[in-house]
Amino acid sequence: MEDARLETHPDLMDPEWRKHAEREARLGAKKDLKKRRKQRPRRRFRMTRKVVVVMFVVGTVALLGAAAVVVHQMRGSSAPGPQPPKAAPVLTGVDLDRPFDRTPAANWREGTAGITVPPGQAVGGFTAQEVDAAYRKVTEAIAAARLGSRALREHDGSELLALLAPNERARIEPKVTSAATIDKSQYLILIGPNRLLPVSPRMTGSLTTKAGENGELTIHASYVTAYAFDARPGEARSPQDIVPFVRDEQDYVIRKAPPFAKADAGLSFGDGSGYNAHMACDAARAGILAPQYADKDSTVAGTPPVDETSTYDPTKPLPSRDTCR
Repeated sequence: MEDARLETHPDLMDPEWRKHAEREARLGAKKDLKKRRKQRPRRRFRMTRKVVVVMFVVGTVALLGAAAVVVHQMRGSSAPGPQPPKAAPVLTGVDLDRPFDRTPAANWREGTAGITVPPGQAVGGFTAQEVDAAYRKVTEAIAAARLGSRALREHDGSELLALLAPNERARIEPKVTSAATIDKSQYLILIGPNRLLPVSPRMTGSLTTKAGENGELTIHASYVTAYAFDARPGEARSPQDIVPFVRDEQDYVIRKAPPFAKADAGLSFGDGSGYNAHMACDAARAGILAPQYADKDSTVAGTPPVDETSTYDPTKPLPSRDTCR
């Protein structure tokens, strides 16, 4: 019987034919694979919002970095080498626009607003309303003597004289209307050739009352005034050179008529004392208030040390030694 099995077919038994068949089979498989790849649909890349934001941020950072490198290279090619530090300004430590900075008067109020006036209360034979009126009169006298433009610039004491009782006015008028002297400077602040800056003097202090004789009221004024002077470049080294301080402990007496005579009724000066600091001593000896730098020797050699805390505190005792000796 003839053998009909496939594996015993004569062609399959031929080695050359089998090699040819295997090669053809491999080539056919490759062609089928390529054909299937071509027929497979392609996936499209979808740009989500998150991807867009990330790509924008990365691109912006890269662009800014490149720009910074370019600018640095351009500057490096044109800029000179290291420069020495600039010289200090001529007026070292002095600001003429803010002259009271770094002085005890930095936080004081302008003018008589810095003087604390208590509410009027009945004292002795004076009603609360009369005490209030006395406070106002004393405040006006302080302003006329320490802040008034006539007194400061013209050495004119007429504003102060107009506030006094008739007999008191007659008593001190010769002193107040004379040329600049030590006696006149006890009543008025006298400014010499050194000009004040266009700012209001600063003040701190308070008024208190006590009963005197019948029909008499004493008001004690304890206060300090700071003045700011102008300066040219190189004249002042610190704020203390342009800001002198005038401290006053002054009694003012208010009398009523009767029991006092009509010519004595009104405002009069009582006991008083004072202390000046950071002023020009040469000018002070002539009754003139001037900044410290105006002295020939503005270093004020040999002046006693000053306790800044107590010197400018009206609640503390006056210093016992003058700064000008």
